[in-house]
Amino acid sequence: MRSAWFLAVAAVRLLAAPSASASPVYPDEIQQHLGLTYSPPCSLCHAGGVTGLGTVTTPFGKAMRARGLVARNIAALDTALDRMASDRVDSNGDGISDIDELKAGTDPNAGAPGAVPPPEFGCHAANGHGDLPLWSAALLAVAAALIMRSGARRASSLVR
Repeated sequence: MRSAWFLAVAAVRLLAAPSASASPVYPDEIQQHLGLTYSPPCSLCHAGGVTGLGTVTTPFGKAMRARGLVARNIAALDTALDRMASDRVDSNGDGISDIDELKAGTDPNAGAPGAVPPPEFGCHAANGHGDLPLWSAALLAVAAALIMRSGARRASSLVR
């Protein structure tokens, strides 16, 4: 019975882990650091609402990573933003730097060549969870089966 509960708790922790790996304070820090009147959407760096470690896929996000951006590190974010400004990076090639576009309230990824579309399958599909609902249902079914099996053994040992 204990192993079934351990499995269920482990499954819940595993399923909750992807959302904990995102950097939810980044949009507010970008707003503050650049003096914007708005908080940029996560899609500035993550295509299709797919967030978490390893999901930076937009041209702007890739340019930020090339300038030192790492997860959960505000100092690295600020440094990358400053380097983007000094390098006058223009991810979409429209002649306006990404930082100037952000200050103007426009998307520095709009029309960018080579923009990566969001994944359509796997762990990070466009719904943000991929096959996660299927896996969570399977893990919960296994946990329930183990709990019932443990209970059935106890019941049969009481009858004997």
